[in-house]
Amino acid sequence: MIRALISVFHPVYARAEAKHKRVPGGPHIIVAIDGTPISGSLVKWGAEHVFDKAGKITFVHATECSGPIEFEATSEEMDFQSGIVIRSYSEEIRRQAVHRGMGVLGKCNEISEEYGFAPDEQKLLLADKNSNVKYALLRYLDAAKPDLIICGSRGMGGFGRALLGSVADYLVHNSECAITIVKKRTGKD
Repeated sequence: MIRALISVFHPVYARAEAKHKRVPGGPHIIVAIDGTPISGSLVKWGAEHVFDKAGKITFVHATECSGPIEFEATSEEMDFQSGIVIRSYSEEIRRQAVHRGMGVLGKCNEISEEYGFAPDEQKLLLADKNSNVKYALLRYLDAAKPDLIICGSRGMGGFGRALLGSVADYLVHNSECAITIVKKRTGKD
């Protein structure tokens, strides 16, 4: 289940005057960004190989809306006898996930603009505790119906994929459109 779909529009990251124009009727290309260092490589690869053929470019970042958080409770939010914070963790978790996700999308947008491209859309998907990133991403892709997905592979190997599960591997086996997997560069090329 996708907890939330947030269309990101921020004046700082609004579509700049792109040097490259879109191809009317060209393919819809989605870049699945995970926030790791390979995210920049995905955008660079897209700019060097396919963005100039695109009719529409969308950057998508999916993140789980759970995990450790940091926040300070005010005296109004504390029950001092029990030591329990009254404020719900879920809103703070969501707020921090959105903040981190906006930062990830913003950095990739800046890289894209260095190559003369800007995404038409930026989407932030928040997966709730009953779902995970790969299911949220697949559900979004099924609805968006892109022509091409660009995603990364961090080179976990067979054991890592079996233990943790690879988003790229999941998309290859479950998505209905073409997928380009950009592998992490080793510095040997």
